[in-house]
Amino acid sequence: MTCNANIMDKNNVSLDAWFEATPEYGKCRELGVSGPTVSTIESDLALYVEEHDINDFGDIPEAELVAAIADNTDTRTRLRFLWEFEGAELDGNTDGFSEPIDRDQAVDDDGKAIYEQYLLLVDVSLSSDTLEDWQAYGFTATDIEDFARSW
Repeated sequence: MTCNANIMDKNNVSLDAWFEATPEYGKCRELGVSGPTVSTIESDLALYVEEHDINDFGDIPEAELVAAIADNTDTRTRLRFLWEFEGAELDGNTDGFSEPIDRDQAVDDDGKAIYEQYLLLVDVSLSSDTLEDWQAYGFTATDIEDFARSW
């Protein structure tokens, strides 16, 4: 389901104009995210604004903005956004055991993945929510090794 991203907030700013002024939009363009994908991200944000009755786009939580981008982009772009988002928790998984790790613990000195799988977790709950709402994004050891080569 898509939603009109040309909705206006209380400051008479359209959602698409607001998004284009964010650093996240600049990073999307720098990473080659296509126009149609940007439109899909804006539609997801418009749905979020309507569902949560947000009157000022500046009130959209950064985690929700990052999640909207991650939900609609390729693995490389998704990983870059989530890796750089300080609010995302990184977990390493091996043999069914999962543990939170620091980003510098994802690969060894030779760039080899230490874990079989990785999860980047983003808390997309609102400050008014009584329960946390975590969104999980999974990555393979190969995804992490490929990404580590770009550091």
